[in-house]
Amino acid sequence: MSTALLSTHGLVARYGDFQALYGVDFEIGAGEIVALIGANGAGKSTLLKSIMGLLRVAPDMVRLDGRPVGGSQPHRMVADGVAIVPEGRRLFSGMSVADNLRVAMDHAAPPHGEPWTLDRVYALFPILKEKQAVPVQSLSGGQQQMVAIGRALLNQPRLLLCDEISLGLAPKVVREIYQSIPSIAASGTAVVVVEQDVGLARSASNRLYCMLEGRVTLTGRSEDISREAIGEAYFGASHALG
Repeated sequence: MSTALLSTHGLVARYGDFQALYGVDFEIGAGEIVALIGANGAGKSTLLKSIMGLLRVAPDMVRLDGRPVGGSQPHRMVADGVAIVPEGRRLFSGMSVADNLRVAMDHAAPPHGEPWTLDRVYALFPILKEKQAVPVQSLSGGQQQMVAIGRALLNQPRLLLCDEISLGLAPKVVREIYQSIPSIAASGTAVVVVEQDVGLARSASNRLYCMLEGRVTLTGRSEDISREAIGEAYFGASHALG
């Protein structure tokens, strides 16, 4: 792969005295789709938080365009072109779909290509144009997730971090949301997806990383990694996926 857009180097992260990540090496290139898989507590969300500046880590442990950015404030990461779709969506209840989206436009990074606009988001998720004046809390879970993704895109990211975007959604809605990811990547935005569904993660990504207990246990091209290898990495060598 060419020079990484973002990379981590021996990344260590803690919540107080509890160590959550142990020397994680990770990288993603421009326009690439990378999946992070692993069971609950494996460290996937912690990795995203460490990249985003939501956890304090040493500067050289996270590099953007080769430049140390570890421990930067989240608003600085957004300004540098990194945006996150957080687990649980965290939308502004009481505000309309359009107003939830417009919030992101006030703090956006400079566009790196064709800028994301409300019209582009509505083209990606047509139901949001239809619902643009509706209070966001009136939407279905899937529609709220589309708002969360659209809001992150309006930050004009070069790297989009998606944390458990399929959680609690019906399979049909999950497919619809995941169908948007290749279009996002085709625009030049790299995408990291945290996903517990192994099949979905493999089919949606170029490469994947499997994590277990705060460490990377497997990485490679998604199409080249067998289900058996993923099973061993996901649960430990003594287990396999059923």
